[in-house]
Amino acid sequence: MTSSSQVVKTDKFSFPWMASREFDLLWFFAPLLVAIAASVCLQLPAAASPSLLFLFIVNAFGIGPMHQGPTWFFYFDRKNNQYWAQDRKRMALYYLAPLFVGAVSVLLAVTTPWLGLTLTTLWGVQHFVQQNLGIVLLYHNKNANEALPNRDLLSRSLWTPAIFFVSVFFYRQLFAGANNYWALGAFALLAIVALFDVGRYLSNIFKQVNAGASLNVPAFIFWLTSVLYFVPFVWPGQRVETAFLIPGTMHWCQYIGLNLILVRYKYQDEQRKFDIPFNAQALMAVLCFGSLGIYMATHAIRLDFTPGSFAFKFMLGLSVGMSNIHYFQDAFFWRFREQFQRDSIMPYLLQGRQVDGLRGKG
Repeated sequence: MTSSSQVVKTDKFSFPWMASREFDLLWFFAPLLVAIAASVCLQLPAAASPSLLFLFIVNAFGIGPMHQGPTWFFYFDRKNNQYWAQDRKRMALYYLAPLFVGAVSVLLAVTTPWLGLTLTTLWGVQHFVQQNLGIVLLYHNKNANEALPNRDLLSRSLWTPAIFFVSVFFYRQLFAGANNYWALGAFALLAIVALFDVGRYLSNIFKQVNAGASLNVPAFIFWLTSVLYFVPFVWPGQRVETAFLIPGTMHWCQYIGLNLILVRYKYQDEQRKFDIPFNAQALMAVLCFGSLGIYMATHAIRLDFTPGSFAFKFMLGLSVGMSNIHYFQDAFFWRFREQFQRDSIMPYLLQGRQVDGLRGKG
């Protein structure tokens, strides 16, 4: 992260990178190219696929569990533990509820796999959209003469396209080969609503630009990729694991990027760094690769069992449960409506831009 994160501005365009141009491109934008490459590789003949196993792992049910690394990191912070231990309700949410979510995931995988997979998929979509919304908002800067989005319009412009793409996917999964004119009419209506909301958002932004505000280019490009996030869900022949390949890869990399910014600035001073047992970046790396190791172990063991057997479903439930636990934990750990989470995360995500911006002015 270098001084290239300072705002580069023209009359109509500004480039306020969240950390630096190089860092943002690496973690928030380049993963799209990696995900597309992985998707193309999966279409190659089976003979080529063994050498591309790593790329195949990079999907929502493969690399997704590496989300657990940054998420478990919260449990190693002394101040976080003090906050969540203040009353019984918080303690239950912090310690017991994740175990409950994991247990329910295993139960559904064993008893009603279709229901467990459907709920996990929908929860994943909600999780992805909310992260995209948060990153777009983080990119924008108040008091900088930017075209600032209307938050309700921004939220709708991300949600309605996601609902359309995912609805088409589920219809194909549940009613393969069926031609229902009522369903086609419903999809047409969803598409119109999505286009309407996207158009309203664009109109809102460009009205501000025409009135003299600058267009925040990184924010705008990230918003555009977020609108198209779930396009892979409508590609013919998709399964859950392949449909999630592109958005899952992007989502994971962006989440890691956010946490790298947070960890770097939150634990850099002498007082704050003693809130964790050892170096912050090293701790997060250990937790990331440890979580991935657990996932790959359960995945490898599962392949030794007969598909559809109790043991196979049980191990599948453990893998899916890791993703669901992450979705649950992040719903609380990154909820900025609460003062503690806002104060313990937001200033550090913005600090890199502020520090490097000051350097650029010096």
